[in-house]
Amino acid sequence: MPSALLAGHFGPSDAGESATIGAFRRALPEWTPVLVSSEPTATRAVHGCLTVDARRPMAVVRAAARADATVLAGWSIGEADDVRPGLRTAVALVAAAKLRRHPTALLGISARAGGSAWQRRLSRRLIGGADLVVLRDDISARHLEASGVPGPFRIGTDPAWLDVQDRRATRPAESRPRRIVVAIESRGCPASLIDRLGLALGGLAADGAEIALQPWHVAAGDGGDHGLVGELAGRIATPVRVLPALPDLGGNAMAAGAGAIVALSTHALIAAAAANVPAVAVACEPAIADLARRLDQPQVAADASAADIAAAIGAALDHEPPLPNAVEGQIATAEEGFRLLRVLLSEGRSDEVAELSGLPLRGGPRR
Repeated sequence: MPSALLAGHFGPSDAGESATIGAFRRALPEWTPVLVSSEPTATRAVHGCLTVDARRPMAVVRAAARADATVLAGWSIGEADDVRPGLRTAVALVAAAKLRRHPTALLGISARAGGSAWQRRLSRRLIGGADLVVLRDDISARHLEASGVPGPFRIGTDPAWLDVQDRRATRPAESRPRRIVVAIESRGCPASLIDRLGLALGGLAADGAEIALQPWHVAAGDGGDHGLVGELAGRIATPVRVLPALPDLGGNAMAAGAGAIVALSTHALIAAAAANVPAVAVACEPAIADLARRLDQPQVAADASAADIAAAIGAALDHEPPLPNAVEGQIATAEEGFRLLRVLLSEGRSDEVAELSGLPLRGGPRR
């Protein structure tokens, strides 16, 4: 079987990234994934995949040279941490694959505003070097163009949608408890958000809402999401319930009695939609805001005041869940992105060439 290097944030403890792996396995059953992970041993044990250590850039580049294809998935240009390949490493691994004449794709990626002149130059090299580029959202296309990266750009969605298509829950419309589940995600959100979110939730709890906190990552310990759960609970005067981390994005995992979800990531929004529960998106990055718009769910800026956050959460309690056709549209868009990827990997010989419906383009002509 041919192998595909998958670079993003892949670990043993993240339901969203597990869904991304599941989506690739569903869409490319004849390909063997090789995951770039900051916890390669644990990731290999959980997912049964070959892995390469994300903390060793040269090992990642060598793996890209050996693999039959290289895909960056669910990755954000401009987001720097120690568990995703940095921008320089991403450029290097695409270049290594191209030297071997192996296909390269950026699937379901996003981009943040700003960055240095050097980062903008690397972004242009990365986008220009890939054979296929599918962004997650319109806002990322605007950020890339503002950084001097020429378009047009294909606009798709998060690949993880493909993994939830057969596992969506149905809830009676009349079942609307005043129970707020906060999906805690430590990556990408400002440190000051916890203070303001705690004030907002404390006020809602004083008005009779039940608060439940759910760390996004399974890994135990005092840091990361679990640490934030304890910190946030300490800012709410009334008792709160702490839920276990989600095992997956399937609808039944988050549907248990929730009246609204507070989502700090796109994957939490996907889980809420799969559970048929309304959500408020705290827009810590462009993709979150764009997905909330597509699903017609309330959203609030990550730097909003506590009063504005409380108002947005209150609006979510009275809001309807995403319409089924909106959810199905996102699943279909994810499938179209994978269809484009399959055509690329087949070097255009796939019968699916005739089935391509295309994805919307944003921006000017590629130069």
